[in-house]
Amino acid sequence: MRLLAINFILFFVTVSSVVRAEWPMSNDPNFDISVEKPMYPSSKGPKILLDGGHHNFFIQWRFTEPFANLLKADGYQTVVDDKPFTTDYLAQFDIVVIITALPFDFTTKVEVTTETTFTEQEIRTLYEWVDKGGSLLVFSEHAPFDQAINPLLSQFGIVSSVGTIADGKHHDKSFGQSGWIVYSRENGLLNSEHPIIKGRNESEAVYKLLTFGGSSLTGEGYTNILKLSPSAKNLQHPTGVGPIGMGNSQGLAGVIGKGRVVAFGDSNGFTAMRFKLENEASISAGMNTKDYDWKNMVLNTLHWISGELPAK
Repeated sequence: MRLLAINFILFFVTVSSVVRAEWPMSNDPNFDISVEKPMYPSSKGPKILLDGGHHNFFIQWRFTEPFANLLKADGYQTVVDDKPFTTDYLAQFDIVVIITALPFDFTTKVEVTTETTFTEQEIRTLYEWVDKGGSLLVFSEHAPFDQAINPLLSQFGIVSSVGTIADGKHHDKSFGQSGWIVYSRENGLLNSEHPIIKGRNESEAVYKLLTFGGSSLTGEGYTNILKLSPSAKNLQHPTGVGPIGMGNSQGLAGVIGKGRVVAFGDSNGFTAMRFKLENEASISAGMNTKDYDWKNMVLNTLHWISGELPAK
């Protein structure tokens, strides 16, 4: 099956071939954002910053709206803002979400070289904020997003590979892309003992996830919740970036001081997109993908970093 959408979600394109007005994906208007048993009363939950101050591709094009709306339904207060990270600024928030950050607008360059995505001061300030009790949800992704986020991740003891991840054995073969990796209790790649996977009860449990490309992670002292198999490989990105390094995970959870950190190597599970195919049909990718438990995973992740689920 030749899927233009799948090629795009893995960003198997060159910079010059993408026209901004013609992104082949859009938010799924039929995605169900309702939450049967919200964690908090409406607008009374923790305050979440969706960072929009670092050329965040998904923020710029509003692909995080389903995510934000789901969290609002769960009682969280979500804010999109573009201010630099300072001590006084971060003090307003309980959780910071950093997704698809770059030092330049996506498609204007194919790789990060000498550019800075976050200043050294911002990185130190963010770490100190987490250490004192803040919570961070951060995403790597395939090149060049992995290059852009690595300096920040390294402050938290995490390293992202550079390139794009695939697994010839553990992928959803119906999509025809080895980068669409399946994590399940059945294949042993999903850490069923972690509170994020268990949820508060059986109805919130996660049994099967699909990632959509991205990078691999390693982090000493973190719990590996999405375990890459020995058959996974880090490949050169089609733009020519990488491969550099190889991790053992696409999902890590850990405690830094009084705060919590969750890092993912792929961000698409936190969206709800529809992608156009070459035959004018479309396909779901994200929380709206049938037979996968990303909606539960998203809510459980936020519950965990909010301290509503046990640390281990």
